[in-house]
Amino acid sequence: MKILVKILDLLVGICVVLLFSKYAVSFVNMMFDWDLRWYFLEDIPHLAFILFILLFVFAIPSEMIKDKQKGNE
Repeated sequence: MKILVKILDLLVGICVVLLFSKYAVSFVNMMFDWDLRWYFLEDIPHLAFILFILLFVFAIPSEMIKDKQKGNE
């Protein structure tokens, strides 16, 4: 179970980093009038919404497993 929790936490971290970087790139473009682009992810429609949903899909089971492990100890 510890490996599963670590994998879920890693996936949550990846979703947070991608979501933050998407908005950071858009903020920098707007603030400094740059033309930064996400070459590998800009063609995915509704990416922010997908990442937000995945964040909860990975975080909630991870926290449930952690609570269950604390209850068993």
